[in-house]
Amino acid sequence: MVLKRHRAIFRPSSENIVEENDGLVPPTANQYLAMMQRSLILLLTFFFSSLANAQFGGGDKSTFKAVSQVTGIAPGETFKIALQLNHPDHWHSYYVNPGILGTSMKVDWELPDGFTASETIFAIPRAIETKSGGLDTVLYGYEGEVVFYYEITAPNELAPGKDLTISGKAGWQICDEGSCVQESGEISLVIKSAAVTVPDAAGAAVFENPPIAKPADGWTFEVVEDEGSFSLTATAPDGVSIQEDGIYFFSSDQQVDSQSLQDAEVDGQMIIAYFDRNFGNEDLFIDKGPTLETMSGMLAYQTETGRAAVNVSIPLSASPDAAESPGVDKAPASVVHLETVKATAEDIAAGAELYDVDAKLEIVLPSGIEEKKVTFGSSLFFVFIGGLLLNLMPCVFPVLGLKVMGFVAQAGEDEKKIKIHGLVFGLGLLVTMWILSAVIISLNLNWGEQLSNPIFLGAIIVLLFAMGLNLFGLFEIGTSLTGVGGELQGKKGYSGSFFSGVLTTLIATPCSGPFLGAVMGFALSQPKPIAFAVFTVFALGIASPYIVLSFFPTLIKKLPRPGAWMESFKQIMAFLVFATVVFFLKSYLTLVGEEHFNYFLFALTLIGLGAYLYGRWGTPIISKTKRMVTGYALSGLMIFGGLTWAYSVSKKPKDGLAWQEWYPGVIELSRT
Repeated sequence: MVLKRHRAIFRPSSENIVEENDGLVPPTANQYLAMMQRSLILLLTFFFSSLANAQFGGGDKSTFKAVSQVTGIAPGETFKIALQLNHPDHWHSYYVNPGILGTSMKVDWELPDGFTASETIFAIPRAIETKSGGLDTVLYGYEGEVVFYYEITAPNELAPGKDLTISGKAGWQICDEGSCVQESGEISLVIKSAAVTVPDAAGAAVFENPPIAKPADGWTFEVVEDEGSFSLTATAPDGVSIQEDGIYFFSSDQQVDSQSLQDAEVDGQMIIAYFDRNFGNEDLFIDKGPTLETMSGMLAYQTETGRAAVNVSIPLSASPDAAESPGVDKAPASVVHLETVKATAEDIAAGAELYDVDAKLEIVLPSGIEEKKVTFGSSLFFVFIGGLLLNLMPCVFPVLGLKVMGFVAQAGEDEKKIKIHGLVFGLGLLVTMWILSAVIISLNLNWGEQLSNPIFLGAIIVLLFAMGLNLFGLFEIGTSLTGVGGELQGKKGYSGSFFSGVLTTLIATPCSGPFLGAVMGFALSQPKPIAFAVFTVFALGIASPYIVLSFFPTLIKKLPRPGAWMESFKQIMAFLVFATVVFFLKSYLTLVGEEHFNYFLFALTLIGLGAYLYGRWGTPIISKTKRMVTGYALSGLMIFGGLTWAYSVSKKPKDGLAWQEWYPGVIELSRT
């Protein structure tokens, strides 16, 4: 027997569809900001990235359409719903196993009583070459147009002639090489109950000969592992034509390394595919895959008429006769085998009693679905309010009245000149914010993806922790800048007012973290035009009191006097920042595991001690010797040690989770 062998990364088209298990993903920026919106009303801008599900018109937004296979459904019968997704150029969405970081299509269904929905039936993905953090990567996903299918089953008892609304909220993520956007779409289809199922002729084309992976009836499989490499032998039944090119195994259980090259050999009806075990990739923050007793996924191949695929779920090192696929085209094959291999009959029976197939998905759904009704206009409103509230911070508020009085002093009694000074001041502030936003946007940061990077997330936690300590008054930074605004009133002309706006932005920066951080988190999850608009409106919120007071200078007398209330306001803000730290720590624990998480807490304690030493002995009123030794050297050593420790433990994500196979009710059973 002569085997023909080729070696290549194959990029199959989206022609066939197969269903796999949905998996949990680490918390995203959306979940963090949505939580802040609900619980911390003073920090309104922290909810911005809950809007990241692309509810805005225009820009790089995919198009979404739901189509029903029928107009009428009979009791006990099943029909399909197709979700058609069209990506903008150079953007992609994800397969159930994204290969790297990513969130696949999921739906939160709202079905009539007694109706049930299947899991997502995924199309054959492409092995897409892209870059992540400057490194070449391979991900499993879709470009252009793709269709996801769901099977809806009616109850056995169904009165005829009733209107039935099949609705739901779909969520998915699209990405290009520099950014990701969480998107969502509404599903609302009305069909009738009937004695006989009635096909919908208008949408028939989507369902005629649907490119779904064929049942594996007649196929035999054998998979063997040797020192971290797998060989999968698949023999097709007679009548199946297999071409030399186009062989690719897409793992659904993440045991296979998506970043390594795959080989394949073809001889007649037999395929031998070679691929490596997933031992993790520290540079790409890919966790080590599980070690299971089965290998699950789908085997894609090329026929004379196009692409095809077959479900694979086989015990490792099994013989071909013992490894015949169950031959299902909808329930994930891995579930069939894992129920018998990993779960006892008693477990399955107990789980079935607790399992509610109609229960809403709360954890696995992309965040932002519940907040979908928020509009672009309302998001900008909260951005504006965030900028407005920034003027209450102690390093900004004292400058407010002084600056406007400077406008009045320069313009004399000429109201027109006072107004122009205010507008020019606002322009200076806007220009500075535009420069800042241009730099941030040009870096092409992906906020959502970075929050799944333990090093980046750890840095955010350290920054917020230090910011909270600063707001509590443990140490002070930026206070020397507060007087700059007052000194600027001595400058003459409109240029002085313009640069006053520039410097006011710089003055605000040391204490704008809670607001500016939230604005950045939201803006970086949006297309660039929306991100630019967000920064612009935030700057307008900061500038608005100055502009209003320049138009109505008499209002200055009504401003509250700076005093102790400002310190209380600052300390309240500290509690909000620490609430954010706690939320991020939950995500960090998920990424690195308990042991590294505990070390990270010790590192934060060390950083906090260093901040205390600096605040207590690093001020000018302390003698030079104590200031240099304790306030600077010792505190610097503590902070440096804490930062180094935090980086070290963040660089080593946990090696893996204790994997437990899914069966209906396993989650509910674990809670009893």
